Amino acid sequence: MRATLSGLILLLLLLMFAPPLRADGISVSQSIDRTSVAFEDSIRFEIVLNWNGPPSAYLLGQPLSPQISGLRVHGFSSSITSAGEGGAEVTTKAYRYTLVPNTSGVGRIEPVSISYVTWPDSIPGELVTEAMTVNVAPPRPAELEHGSSVAWIVAVVVIAALVTAGVVVRRARTKRPVEPVRTALQVFLDGLVDIRKEAGNDLKQFQTCLYRIMSEFLSAKYSINVNSLSDDELQEALGKTDMNQEVKAKVAGYLLMARRDKFRPVSAAPGDTIRLETEIRDLFEKI
Repeated sequence: MRATLSGLILLLLLLMFAPPLRADGISVSQSIDRTSVAFEDSIRFEIVLNWNGPPSAYLLGQPLSPQISGLRVHGFSSSITSAGEGGAEVTTKAYRYTLVPNTSGVGRIEPVSISYVTWPDSIPGELVTEAMTVNVAPPRPAELEHGSSVAWIVAVVVIAALVTAGVVVRRARTKRPVEPVRTALQVFLDGLVDIRKEAGNDLKQFQTCLYRIMSEFLSAKYSINVNSLSDDELQEALGKTDMNQEVKAKVAGYLLMARRDKFRPVSAAPGDTIRLETEIRDLFEKI
C-alpha cells in the first residue's frame, strides 16, 4: 500500500513539472480522386500533413519522391496554410500530384516516407503513407474517317500545319539565347541567398538549410555523400579534394557546426545569420 501511494505521488509530480509541447502531434492522410481511369485521362493524388501548432513546429526533410508504376507524374504543386492563433493554431501542408497512365492495367502508388524534425526539440520522426492502386482502362481505338476525299483534305491540312509550326519553332529556337549552364558553386551561392531570406533571424533554420545546400554542393562537385559519413570520415573526404588547407578546414567547420545545430537548441543575436552568410560566401568564392 505504501509503495503504491509513493508511485502515485511520483506520477503527479512528473505531470505537474513536465515541459509543455510546442505541437500536439503530426498526422498524414492521402487520397486519389478516382480508382479507375481511362488511359487518356488523369487522376489527382494528394498527401496532406496536419499538426496542431505553427508552420515552424516541424521541419520537413527532402522533397517527397513517390515511387509509381504504370503511371507518371504530369504535374505537382504544394501549399502550407495555418488557421487560428496561439494554442489553437492548426497547420496543414499539402502535396498534390497529377498522374497520367503509362500503360493499361493496374497502376500502383508505393508507400511514401516523410521525414521530419520537431522544433525546437530537434526530435526526428517519420510518417509513412499506404500503398494505393488505380485501374487503367486500355487505350481507345482510333476513329476511322469516312470518305477518302475528306481524309485527304484533313491529312493535307494537318501536314501543312505541322510544317508551318516546325518552321516557326525552328526560327524561334535559333533566335532564343542559350542559357549558360550553372556550376555547382553558382547553385550553392544562389541557394545561400535564398536560405538567408527564408530564415531571417532564425539561426537554427538557417543552419538546417545550410547543411542541406552544402551537402548538395559537395555531392555535385566532389562526389562526397555527406549524410553517410561520420565527422571524422567527412574531414578525411574533404582532405582529398583540391581545396587548399585553410579552405578545407573552414568548410569542415561550418558543415559540422550546421550538422550539430540541426538537432539542438540554438540561440542567436540579431544579425548573426547575416554575418554567418557573409563569412560563408567569402569563403566559397575562394574555391
